[in-house]
Amino acid sequence: MYSTADLETFIAIIKHQGIVNAAKQLRLSPATVSHRLAKIERHLGSVLIFRDARSLKLSPQGEIFYQRVEGILEALYDAEFEIGARSSTVAGVLKVTMPPWIFSQFVMPRLGEFEQQYPQLTLDFNITDHFVNIVETRQDVAIRVGQLPDSGLLARKLVDNHRLLCAAPSYIARYGMPQSVAQLQQHYFVCLPWQRQFKLQVGKQVRTYNARTRFTISNSDNMTSAALAGHGIAIKSKIAIKQALDGGDLVEVLPQALVNPQAPVWFLRAQHSLATRRVEVFYDFMKTCFAHL
Repeated sequence: MYSTADLETFIAIIKHQGIVNAAKQLRLSPATVSHRLAKIERHLGSVLIFRDARSLKLSPQGEIFYQRVEGILEALYDAEFEIGARSSTVAGVLKVTMPPWIFSQFVMPRLGEFEQQYPQLTLDFNITDHFVNIVETRQDVAIRVGQLPDSGLLARKLVDNHRLLCAAPSYIARYGMPQSVAQLQQHYFVCLPWQRQFKLQVGKQVRTYNARTRFTISNSDNMTSAALAGHGIAIKSKIAIKQALDGGDLVEVLPQALVNPQAPVWFLRAQHSLATRRVEVFYDFMKTCFAHL
């Protein structure tokens, strides 16, 4: 007899268009995924998926089975979540990755409240500006900033945000305020390693520029400190430097120059996470972290 895990594997093969892709999503080996599919097919006595080296296609029996099973699993997840939601105890470990500036400015100040509310839940934070594949690294949640690729992850927006160019008054006093993109090219930048190239709007054209840098920094909090110290112009999320902008410690440079500046903050999790209840209480907590904006 096949199990719920086998059915989830069958659905994943269809949704992710292949055994290898499903294996990555489910954190399993391709051999295990193939074995689970074969187990279902043996029990039913029918081929559900026609597959070769390049493609897969549902058989007529597979089409029927897929439509029925998908609805059954969704109902099962709803039932599990409702039962979990009525439980007063949330325990275990939740693995979360997010950028340093979000952790230091928005999460850390409220973390004590969360600890008091859920004393049996342990948060395992991976604080980094680098992209972390949450499936491969077995993270439960990722907090991301910016436009999202189609990754197969479940995404919910936490807050709207946009990026801008900014600099300290001390830097502007020394080098002057750039009045055009052409002048901007003569200025120094402080940036993360992957921000060395950026796109700017020049009239009706979009052009790619290389940042002129004395150094790069791999930590967004330290990058803000470098900008505040007058080392150069930075590309920053507005909500990350709102206090510095309001207090005059940083000033915006060439508003409207950045192309596609929209950079919402997202809450991401893998589909059908086994830590559903833990994920949901952490999502509610993250919403409160940005509620004042």
